[in-house]
Formats: sequence, C-alpha cells, structure tokens
Amino acid sequence: MDFTALAIILAAIVVGSFAKGLTGIGLPLIAIPTVGAFIGMEQAIVTMTIPVFVSNVWIVWGYRRLFRHIPGLKLSLAVAACGTVLGTAVLVLLTERMLVTLMATWVGLYLINVWLRPGWRLEGKAAKYGSPVFALLGGISQGATGIAGPPVAVWMHSFRLTGEAFVFGASIMFLVIAGVHLIGVTGAGLMDRTRLLHGIIAAVPTVIFVELGMRTTKKISPKLFNRIILAFVVAMECRLIYKAVVG
Repeated sequence: MDFTALAIILAAIVVGSFAKGLTGIGLPLIAIPTVGAFIGMEQAIVTMTIPVFVSNVWIVWGYRRLFRHIPGLKLSLAVAACGTVLGTAVLVLLTERMLVTLMATWVGLYLINVWLRPGWRLEGKAAKYGSPVFALLGGISQGATGIAGPPVAVWMHSFRLTGEAFVFGASIMFLVIAGVHLIGVTGAGLMDRTRLLHGIIAAVPTVIFVELGMRTTKKISPKLFNRIILAFVVAMECRLIYKAVVG
C-alpha cells in the first residue's frame, strides 16, 4: 500500500474519530467505507471493530457520571445485545435491501415528525417503554445490516439530551453492540493476527481524536449540537435511501 492510500485511510479514521467524540456517532460511517475501498470491506469491518470498541469504551468511561440521565438504560442495553444476535437470524429471512428500506422509511418518518413538531421529545411512560424498542431496533439493525447508527441516533435525539449526555447514551449503546460484534467476528475466526495488529494501531489515533472531539462538545451550544445531530441523521437517511435504491 502506497503513502497516499495510507494518508487517506488515516484521514478517514481521524475525521471519523473526531465526529465520534463530538457527537457519539460517525466513526464506522466515515471510516469503514473509506478503509474498505483500499483493503476490502470484510477486512475493513473486522479491523475497525477494535478502534470502534475502544472509542466507545473511552467515551463511556469519560462520561460515566451520566449513566442515570438515559431513561430505561439498563434494560435497553440488555435488549440491544439480544437484538444484535437476533439480527443475524433476521438476515437469513429478509434481504439486506428490504431491511435497509424499512430503516430508511422509519428514519424518514422521524425526520418528518421533527420538522412538523420541532418541540416534540420522548419522555415519561413513552420514554420508559419506548427505549427498549429503540434499543432492539438498533441491535437488530447492527446484526442484520452492520448499521446501528440511524436507530440509535434517532433514539438519543428524541430525548433532546444535552451534548455530553447524548454522546454518552449513544456510545454506551454502541459499546454493547460493538462488544457483541467483536466477540462474533473473533469467534467466527475472522480476527487473524494481521487484522488484530492493524486494529490496535488504528486505535491509537482513534483515542487521540475522540478525546479532542469530546473536549469540543463542551464548547458548543445546545442549539448547534442539535443541528449537528440532525445533519448526521439526514446524512444517514440519504445513505440508507441510496443503498435501498442502488443496493
């Protein structure tokens, strides 16, 4: 691999890691397609499980004081883990295009709701009973399509959390999902020594720029943070629509 390719891969990891630290989402979305273009998608997905897992551990530990700020979190984490396993079984029954289309429709309806009712938020009994449902969707989505970002981002945004609480909530959910995924690829024999070494190396810039993103989160206003999250959700919706149409 030449220097240009390495530079592009590093840039993707740096940008994705900063976005992860800033918003709680973005590392797999940005890094995996770019890395996969040079080393193949399977190798990219397996290798990136390590920096993705490490990034979530780093954020969750840094914001651990916010655990009680997320409604129904304990049950939701357990449901998300089960959903990740269930998603693998769902993949056998439905095509990826069908799953992506369903997800794109669901995220699209949420965006329409936000547009029509900008002050709406998930709270009270709706939050208590809705949280496990969102978590289940996130786990199934990860297991079936490798994409958990849209349902988790929509879930956290529906609470209208502050910047740090949003980042923590999304990251602790991704931590459970990424942990199950890491165990899965290792158990399947996909994590060889080369991929393990590359994943550990990639984790170094990941931690550095995740931390930089976390520090930036504290300096931006809630209004700007909300706009950034909505921009990410819109970007993910566009990607889902593209995958549903093009395949």
